[in-house]
Amino acid sequence: MPCAGAIGTPSVVPLRAPIRGKTSNHIDTSTFIELATPTPFCKLYFTTDGTKPSPFHRSPLGKESTFKYRGPFTLRPGKRTLKVIAVLRGGLQESAIITKTFHVDDVGSSDFSDDDSSTMIMTSDTDTSSTAKPKSKKKIAGKPKSSVVAWAATRPQSAPPPEMEGPFTPTNYSGTQINCWGVPPENWPVTAGPGNVPVMAGPNVMVPPWAAQSGNQIGYYTQQMMNGIQADRQQGVGALLTQKLDETRQQTVADVRRALEETTLKSPAPAPVPAIEYPSKEPKLKPVSPGNGNWKAQLEHIYAHLLDLAKNNPGFKGTIAEPKLGKVIGADFDEEDDSYLLTIAIAKYGVPKKKPVVVPKKKPETVTITPKPKKPPPVKKTEEGPKPKTQKPAGTKPKDPEPYFETEEYEQDPTLYPYEDFNAEQDCEVLRKAMKGFGTDEAAIIGVWGYRSSSQRQEIIKMYKTMFGKDLIKELKSEISGNFWNTVHALCLPAADFDANELHKAMKGLGTDEDALIEILCTRTNTQIQTIVANYKRMFSKDLEKAITSETSGHYKRLLVALLQANRDESQTFDRTKAKQDAKDLYEAGEKKWGTDESRFNVILVSRSYAHLRAVFQEYKKISKKDIEDAIKSEMSGDIKNGMLTIVRCIKHKPAQFARQLYKTMKGLGTDDDTLIRIVVSRCEVDMVQIKEEFEKAYKQTLGQFVADDISGDYLKLILALIDDQGAKAGKKIKEK
Repeated sequence: MPCAGAIGTPSVVPLRAPIRGKTSNHIDTSTFIELATPTPFCKLYFTTDGTKPSPFHRSPLGKESTFKYRGPFTLRPGKRTLKVIAVLRGGLQESAIITKTFHVDDVGSSDFSDDDSSTMIMTSDTDTSSTAKPKSKKKIAGKPKSSVVAWAATRPQSAPPPEMEGPFTPTNYSGTQINCWGVPPENWPVTAGPGNVPVMAGPNVMVPPWAAQSGNQIGYYTQQMMNGIQADRQQGVGALLTQKLDETRQQTVADVRRALEETTLKSPAPAPVPAIEYPSKEPKLKPVSPGNGNWKAQLEHIYAHLLDLAKNNPGFKGTIAEPKLGKVIGADFDEEDDSYLLTIAIAKYGVPKKKPVVVPKKKPETVTITPKPKKPPPVKKTEEGPKPKTQKPAGTKPKDPEPYFETEEYEQDPTLYPYEDFNAEQDCEVLRKAMKGFGTDEAAIIGVWGYRSSSQRQEIIKMYKTMFGKDLIKELKSEISGNFWNTVHALCLPAADFDANELHKAMKGLGTDEDALIEILCTRTNTQIQTIVANYKRMFSKDLEKAITSETSGHYKRLLVALLQANRDESQTFDRTKAKQDAKDLYEAGEKKWGTDESRFNVILVSRSYAHLRAVFQEYKKISKKDIEDAIKSEMSGDIKNGMLTIVRCIKHKPAQFARQLYKTMKGLGTDDDTLIRIVVSRCEVDMVQIKEEFEKAYKQTLGQFVADDISGDYLKLILALIDDQGAKAGKKIKEK
């Protein structure tokens, strides 16, 4: 117990049953943590990174590190150190700080059992003066660390309430505790039951004293009401009430059910509500068009028959569904002996028009039929894994790029192309054989998954379920693990779904992975961001903007919300005069004034085109004599600084920014595997060739050699296959200076 006037030490309680063989601080991501304090009118504040809670400065550098306790919460996987402090509402008194370290397992890998009788032990590190600065103390060798039992193995369960005799109802409609006779609570007759628990007495003692005197059986409050009625009418009203009560008591539950059934049978069934008929959006399929100059009806006739053709011809439907089509740039209509020939020219989206389109006026002699794909050569297992990838000459781009991987203004060359002799059925057979029986053929999995494009992988997943009736993703998860599984799972998702899933994972649980949010939202195009927002809503039934605003704050939140609008000007022209004005505005909002106007940086860097902003950066250097990156570093800090720097570096040269990020994931001790997998999977079908060139130019070593020094095994082989550098070997990594 705290001394008089002091605040009690908070308690930290994991809400789970005791587990045999597991300590109290070994939990999983589904376990809720409850905080409590014995002192009333207190607020609880806590941190999860081991730092001292700061109730009055909870968001240093724009990042919230001290959280206010509002209810039980869960922790993210890993080692988490909680520090909790209780503060009186006025803020004049604080409790000692309680510390507890949890080892949190991911819910998917938790191996908890349900039978254990061990108690939960909480290590207590208290500060005797929470307002003073903590002083470092040397640990005394051999001195055991004190521990306090915070919670018993099982909470004391209150005994079930005894069965009460007599006509007792717990609560009436007015909220007062009375019985059906109207006796006020203070007049309830009670007796001492087992354990001195008050128990209601039986019917023999439940007759109110005033009822015995008056001789009636109406309620207490009814009697009080009748006292105000005129004397000449009291007897009649009392007799009427007594009669109605007697009639009600004589009616049983069976009588009520019988009356309800009779009423239901007598009442006529409601008329069915007519179905609402909506007008069909598709035109009706007619054998003959009207003609006679009605050109709109003619086009609707053609449209209706094209839809019918696509429904009955999977080859045509699949071919026309893949590319992103631009506007119609030409059309011609000719008459043949037994048919009409309609030829339409449609622009390719994102490809500039080079020469006028000449529409042929002659009917082709042969009809083009989609050929059946050839069977690829059998997958052979070697030391480095299978390599069924068709080699492309330098500078060659795929004929039909994936819709999500749209071409930006700089030259882009992927390292992973669609496999030319693709056969989904044969790939499914290879994967089935690799996972069948005892053991797993990881090389065969790499041979398929490391050399197929995103759309081809999706077709394999659908075909596998069609052929074998099993989910391929679940089959792979049961056979492989670790970062090799994480990479394979990332490749199983469509590109936009993968980005949406990464954003959800960055905001899941307590805390936020700000680096992942910045990397994805600051490097994607308008079209890609719009697709991510739609897919996030479909996958998680939650609005992405609301999720981000609930996890971030300040200018950093405003930057991410602005990027989510996907409203950047993507033109490739600019006005030098406007560029000079924007450069002047940035200088006046930053270096020229005391403090920084982050909103002006937000307006210019988020809405202007890349071409315009490059000119702005040139003009800024003339005005300030300092590069825009150096200005941001000196004027901002925390997540808003990282976000602005990422935007600026992507505007200058996006491959160089990704090369810098890859280097950061692997330099020093350890590897940031999540970031490495995210960048390689998301860029291998976009601009990985340019990223590799920038990496070697900046760090004097190939990306493959750098990767080979940090990771190993099948995980390494799959990453090297995706970046097209299978010959890379370890042992040549640049030493840290």
